[in-house]
Amino acid sequence: MHNRSSQRIPLLRTLVPGLDEILGGGFPAHSLYLIQGLAGSGKTTLACQIGFQHAHQGKKVLILTLIAETHGKMLNHLSNFSFFDEALVDERILFIGAYTDLLRGGLRELLKSIAATLAEQRPDIMIIDGFRTVREAKPSDLTLSEFMLSLNSLVSTMECTTFLLSPTEGNQADSENTLVDGLIELSQYERGLQLIREIKVFKLRGSKHLLGRHVFEVGQDGVAVYPRLEAVSTLSAAMPSVSRERLGFGISGWDRLTNGGVAKGSTTALLGNPGVGKTLMGLHFILEGLRQGESALIVGFYESPQRLLEKARSVGIELQPYFANGALQIIWHPPLEVLVDSLTQGLLENISRRKVSRMLLDGVDGLREIVMHEGRWRAFLAAFVNALRMRNVTTFFTQELPYFGHGQMENDAAASILFENIILLRYVDVAGINLRQIGVLKLRENSYDAANHVLLISDQGMSIDGPVPPIVPPILNR
Repeated sequence: MHNRSSQRIPLLRTLVPGLDEILGGGFPAHSLYLIQGLAGSGKTTLACQIGFQHAHQGKKVLILTLIAETHGKMLNHLSNFSFFDEALVDERILFIGAYTDLLRGGLRELLKSIAATLAEQRPDIMIIDGFRTVREAKPSDLTLSEFMLSLNSLVSTMECTTFLLSPTEGNQADSENTLVDGLIELSQYERGLQLIREIKVFKLRGSKHLLGRHVFEVGQDGVAVYPRLEAVSTLSAAMPSVSRERLGFGISGWDRLTNGGVAKGSTTALLGNPGVGKTLMGLHFILEGLRQGESALIVGFYESPQRLLEKARSVGIELQPYFANGALQIIWHPPLEVLVDSLTQGLLENISRRKVSRMLLDGVDGLREIVMHEGRWRAFLAAFVNALRMRNVTTFFTQELPYFGHGQMENDAAASILFENIILLRYVDVAGINLRQIGVLKLRENSYDAANHVLLISDQGMSIDGPVPPIVPPILNR
């Protein structure tokens, strides 16, 4: 009986952050891949990063160029990245120009040159840069198809994983697209003045890859990919646990009204008008956990860590000692040009590393602003909330509600569906006095006092007073 596992094609891990996760573990080895994208999309950087990573591990890499650009110019560009190591050049990384072979004898001469080079050098990885030059040589469709089939067979026989780099876009029915084992595209997405880089796997034979587009960035360490949270969540079949344990707020009177607080691992939306006390309520919840020896995380978009700590201190919520000893960390990102998948990946890694049990995300509107693609917000938030539940993190999201007429709030159907608990804070006019009012709209698997109560804020923090007095309509003059 044949052992199926022994017949599987081994995977070539790219060692590029996030890329192997998108590829389903890596590229099936000894195959032919096309990496395409318009000029400046990052093709050469990505391919050479893979090459240098493997050269560091003792493998031999061949970089074959079909462009007139000198190798010195390419090396100068690559030297800006941390993965570059000049000691590997000419020893484990070989640069060879094949442009003249193509000019002299067309595709037949080019294939002959590649075969001779592979036989002589026996590289583990080959990168062919400037592959569009092949198309610009205007071969017939039949000639190009024969070349692609021969090249694919050659690299398979020589056990050399090969990457073709082409400055094109789109999954066209061309020979170079259909006759390769995998097609990866690097592109850019523009919204207003903002521009983000994206990667998409059109096909990858023999691998279960993540579908759709994923963002990446190019920095000093090269390419870093951030798999789209919704795609990662869809792939996972794990289910969040359900806990009967209740977590209190440390607010006088409130834990009694909510019959002990919220369920551990649940998510709560704190909805309210500007300045009504949403952030302070979340800070109370964080402090209560810190007092019990838990690790906590605050994520904000509008107030810096020091400003937030000072705001808490002014109402008797002393968070500074916990911030100083590391039990509390505050991540602050103004909602400008931040990659939302990079941010959430960092948050989830922080939560897992520090075993965070309570989190306050102050300003869900700020999170929404950095979700670039229209129509993505709902699916992204659902995936993010589910990822937090999977890690058993009890999370509070504050969301600002504008004034509508006499303080009426707009219906937020998304919040109702995605969050187990919803608490509404707003101002109410009682006899000409603006009182803060707090009420529970929804509380998962728990009984609670449904009446609206007066919320008081002093230099000792928050407290709950009695029910809001009934609003008596004014008597009209007859």
